[in-house]
Amino acid sequence: MSKVWRFFASIYLTIALAFVICVVAALGSLLTMKYPRFYRGLDHEILFPWLADEGLKHLPLTGWIYALVFLVSLFTINTVVCTLDKVFLILKSKRPVQSLFPHIVHVGFFIALLGHLAGSVGGFRSQGNVVFKGGSVPVPNAPGLTVRLNEMEIKGSEEQGLEYLRSNITLLKDGVEVKAGDIEMNGPVIYKGIAFYHLDQGTSPAGIVLSSGGEAIEADFDASFATSDGASFSLGEIYPDFALDADGKPFSRSNDFSNPHIEIRSPGNETAFLDLSRTGTSVRAWNRTFTLEDFIIKEYAVLAIHKDPGIWLIIVGSGVLVAGMLLLLFLRGDRGELLRQRG
Repeated sequence: MSKVWRFFASIYLTIALAFVICVVAALGSLLTMKYPRFYRGLDHEILFPWLADEGLKHLPLTGWIYALVFLVSLFTINTVVCTLDKVFLILKSKRPVQSLFPHIVHVGFFIALLGHLAGSVGGFRSQGNVVFKGGSVPVPNAPGLTVRLNEMEIKGSEEQGLEYLRSNITLLKDGVEVKAGDIEMNGPVIYKGIAFYHLDQGTSPAGIVLSSGGEAIEADFDASFATSDGASFSLGEIYPDFALDADGKPFSRSNDFSNPHIEIRSPGNETAFLDLSRTGTSVRAWNRTFTLEDFIIKEYAVLAIHKDPGIWLIIVGSGVLVAGMLLLLFLRGDRGELLRQRG
């Protein structure tokens, strides 16, 4: 047992592992540059479940990741054993408290690494969540939780690209506000380990303006609307290339918007189909005529929603590591890289 302990406590093992980790990581970096499409998808996955499934099918491209996981595991054991070994000697010999400062850095590293491990095993990553301004969408894998986009502020130019970003969101649990905040560049809003990132933005039709019987009606897609006489209707499915089959059932001949129609449903679940190819088109049903007057254009944001169960461990570990570095640099006396001024 003592031989095993001495092996993992060896500084030579630390140096060797650090060197090999750098070599493997460098080789992996070359592969990521050569096959960017393959590795781009990895950013959207939880690491260990992916390695246990898809990773085994592509070993020529993923072998270095398995090697890196193994090497980092050895490096972690080496760090823990070294830290315990040194701390025991410091306490036993009653050395100054400053002697513990380097090991505070090690503790911070270990805590942060535990956080990364938790995030590589559990949680979820959901891309492409489109939220219209003023609208809301459910948060994946979080029953009862929705995110609402209140406003966006974006500044940039063709020369400089995106310079400033602020997306104000509100999180609601079963309709009750639980948190509000601003998503900024590299600054997500975090709620109970769920992080909300801004990926993209734009404008898109979010509904249509109809006229019927002389009144204007604004109707959002996939929502209900009412006329002034109290009748209730709803907008249903959009067919990009509308057609009817032999039984009179609607379908889309292609994904091209060459003949777009939208379904209008009556309270009795009867349907009519309105042409969306241009304004001014109309459809008559249920003793009334619906005419397409305009489209409702709204801003939208595309959010990435990630749950990382280890996020707080990473934050705490990083804080401990930084605190250890500051103590080591400024308060360690003659053995630090920066010396305190002696009065």
